[in-house]
Amino acid sequence: MELEYSLHLEPFIFCCLQTNPFTDKDVLMTFTEQEGITYIVSQSSADVLGVEFEQIWSWISVDSNTQLNATGITAHIGAILGAHEIPCNVVAAFHHDHLFVPFELGKEALRVLRA
Repeated sequence: MELEYSLHLEPFIFCCLQTNPFTDKDVLMTFTEQEGITYIVSQSSADVLGVEFEQIWSWISVDSNTQLNATGITAHIGAILGAHEIPCNVVAAFHHDHLFVPFELGKEALRVLRA
């Protein structure tokens, strides 16, 4: 499976909150769960508001079009990164998938995905 990837240089964070302190332009993604609302935002947006977070993430976009009903894309990416012991959180959007890996592993993850 041939996929194209790009690494966003800015660090991102995940947080789970009961209320939204962010502006719409700050929020990359939200997902509502029973425990609260998960936000993905830039680290700088979280820092400005004093929002606590546990880890910093690199954002890698799958530049190839990944349709929502495609089969095996997440498994393919997971196998590559898993073989190199790189944790990954995948967000599927309408046109593309987006990968979040620990910030310090972002460049390495991009290298192994492109190999």
